[in-house]
Amino acid sequence: MGRTQRRRHQRAKKSDEDSCSLHDLYVHLHSVGWQNHTHLSARNYEQTGRGLCSKQGTFTAEDELIRLPVGCLISIATLESDVPFKSLFNKELFDKDSRISFQALVACYILYHKHLQECSLGTCASPYSAYLDTLPRGYSTPYFCSIPELQCLPESLLERTVAQNRQIRGYFEIIKNLALNCDCCAKSYGQEVWTLADFKWAYFTVNTRSVHLSSRFLKKQSNYFQPLISGDTNLALAPFLDLFNHSDSVQITAEIEGPDYVLTLKSLPFAKTKPYDQLFISYGALSNFKLLTEYGFWLRENKHDYFEVSLLDIEHMIKHNKELSTQTFHRNIFKFIREHNLHDQMFVHIDEGCSHNLRVVLHLIFKQQAYFPNILNQIAFGDAEQFQDVQPELSYLVAYKIKEYEIFGGELDKLPQLTESGAVARSYLKECIRYLVDFQLAHLAE
Repeated sequence: MGRTQRRRHQRAKKSDEDSCSLHDLYVHLHSVGWQNHTHLSARNYEQTGRGLCSKQGTFTAEDELIRLPVGCLISIATLESDVPFKSLFNKELFDKDSRISFQALVACYILYHKHLQECSLGTCASPYSAYLDTLPRGYSTPYFCSIPELQCLPESLLERTVAQNRQIRGYFEIIKNLALNCDCCAKSYGQEVWTLADFKWAYFTVNTRSVHLSSRFLKKQSNYFQPLISGDTNLALAPFLDLFNHSDSVQITAEIEGPDYVLTLKSLPFAKTKPYDQLFISYGALSNFKLLTEYGFWLRENKHDYFEVSLLDIEHMIKHNKELSTQTFHRNIFKFIREHNLHDQMFVHIDEGCSHNLRVVLHLIFKQQAYFPNILNQIAFGDAEQFQDVQPELSYLVAYKIKEYEIFGGELDKLPQLTESGAVARSYLKECIRYLVDFQLAHLAE
């Protein structure tokens, strides 16, 4: 069998498996009260992969997309009512200085039910087996890039990935010391059953597939996990609903109405949808950087996109610019910028131009000679019109970032093979370059 034929066979086999698991999920959801009054069905689409459509209905603004019983969701109420799951954790070891996020706890819940599914010992069987079978086996965020790929990524992506890794590993260390033994196989969850690789997968399952759900509207049987959780518990996994893909051209509302969690379309890019058209929801007004690092994809010409730069980018730009590298810049200026957080919210936007903070920082570094804090303070928080004189430096900075991203992309292209995460990151770099070139044409052409 040739390579192409093998791939087709593998895709067909996966499609059959998906259809079977989705059928089981339909049956399960109907058994707990889901009516599917909008006739939703899953299909594969060329651009997005698996998504949802309606076989019969058309949708316009203000139409309901889905009405899912709250009992179908995996929320804090679900975890608090699951006595066997609560008994997994030694509450006496809960420590206010060693807490985990609710996202990490839901990741444990997913792993707990996967293990029950694998044990398949009658009373140990998981009620979420049908849902677990629909979950992806991997994710395409930069977090899952190979080491050689990570070495070819821009600093912003690398920093975000390192921060995610530090957080995930920290949560897993806490969980390992709290989890007890499995009633089915007697193995220790923390030491023998759950691995770090498993936890990474489960963590991103929750990260990429959860919906916002205000926990104050839920009836909880107890507050067992309250001493363990840091932050809020306002998220839930929503079986089947999590198959909706994201669009920047759609707006929705998500509300609890009586016993149901309801998604309603508020706006569409056209008058109405057609049967079998893919239906989209909005995950929020998210930039491509956020979409890539949290969900593993990006959107071309994303209307919510902007390109963020750092103070370190400006320092590197100075070193690589022949004209600027010969000049001296007092360290007090950079210290002042950092102490007053002026380096936050530095970005360029295709429609709005350069952000205020970026103009202020470029002006402080390149357009005035003062370096005493009191004078810098007067300048930085003075008349905004004085910051309009930084076009040359802004042009240098944008050109530097384009060149830098071209180099990173070239290094990725040299690798013999890219993982799915690496390929998505490579395409993201191309989109960033396109965005910056368009910004040049719109704002720096003269």
